[in-house]
Amino acid sequence: MSFLKDLTPVQQDAVKALNGPVMIIAGAGSGKTRVLTYRVAYLVSCGVPPYQILALTFTNKAANEMKERIVRLVGQKASDVWMGTFHSMFARILRKEAPLLGYDRSFTIYDSDDSQSAVRRCMERIGLSTQQITAQAVCSRISAAKNQLIPPSEYAQLASDFLDEKIGLVYGEYVKLLHRSNAMDFDDLLVKPIELFQKHPDILQKYHHRFKFLLVDEFQDTNRAQYEVVKLLSKEHQNICVVGDDAQSIYAFRGADIRNILDFANDYPSSQTFRLEQNYRSTKNILAIADCLIKVNVDQLKKDLWTDNPMGAPARLLDCSDDRDEGHQILAAIQDEVAAEQRGLKDFAVLYRTNAQSRSLEDVFRRNGVPYIIVGGIRFYERKEIKDVLAYLRV
Repeated sequence: MSFLKDLTPVQQDAVKALNGPVMIIAGAGSGKTRVLTYRVAYLVSCGVPPYQILALTFTNKAANEMKERIVRLVGQKASDVWMGTFHSMFARILRKEAPLLGYDRSFTIYDSDDSQSAVRRCMERIGLSTQQITAQAVCSRISAAKNQLIPPSEYAQLASDFLDEKIGLVYGEYVKLLHRSNAMDFDDLLVKPIELFQKHPDILQKYHHRFKFLLVDEFQDTNRAQYEVVKLLSKEHQNICVVGDDAQSIYAFRGADIRNILDFANDYPSSQTFRLEQNYRSTKNILAIADCLIKVNVDQLKKDLWTDNPMGAPARLLDCSDDRDEGHQILAAIQDEVAAEQRGLKDFAVLYRTNAQSRSLEDVFRRNGVPYIIVGGIRFYERKEIKDVLAYLRV
């Protein structure tokens, strides 16, 4: 298998450890995607039928890119690997097994707008006014409960106040409405497979035979439902490989449970752990800053990050009074770099956490005649709701 020569010794060890539970702790920029890709390719090269491999990724884009790379490594046969997001892969299973749960195979999958509309109808039936709480907020609480595998009956018991009790009633009505409508929401695509496997052990056994090897990417960002469904599927063969980094967990606000990766070794006592600690992406200065912040985390998986890259320029910390000041300081830093280093504007990228944060940056760029491109989004003043408000104000 000549393609393994592209890997470092520790990456090769992680790829070759095929049997039993494996945890790969992959620091930022350490070649995590390469290891996951080569591991699947290595499985196929060792004679594992591609359809017996289930690889769960964080996005469909990542899955498609990885599958293309695997096909380039070992040939077209690798296209039969089951690879995609949790939701897309388990939706495929539910399409086959839905009648066992009382649904038609042609069930509808509700998006967020559909779910909010259904919740709004349930709120009207229960007598919970949207002036007390929005349908969106109720949907968010129901979603959090589902991802924590809390059913309506248990939610009602855990209610701490009158509003929570009402939401519990709405939750119960919502579940019934979905079933009557032959519909599942996005969270059901994780919850219903667990229900299926627990109620029908023969079906679970069927998928034990189907999927002999499981791989999970971005394991630090899985929630309880995702963890439980993977645990059920890997119960017989125990050939589960999880890849992640506790220091890169950023989706707690979406229900991600960092305990899933922190407790993996306890839940799988026979597991092997591999640490990818060499960073290929960052300079020594950037890595040192990240490392000194990570080291003070109370609960963490030990790792020592290092790089052969040059020292690089020192990082700068800007202390800003508000979002407008932040925009002005960022622009000033860019202009200083352009003047001193003779760089072009295309050499700069500004990262922010949420789309709402782009406005202060866009304002300062527009006012100073600095052209910019929003990647993966729409400029603030070109968004539908903003254009509608501006049109109204003009009238």
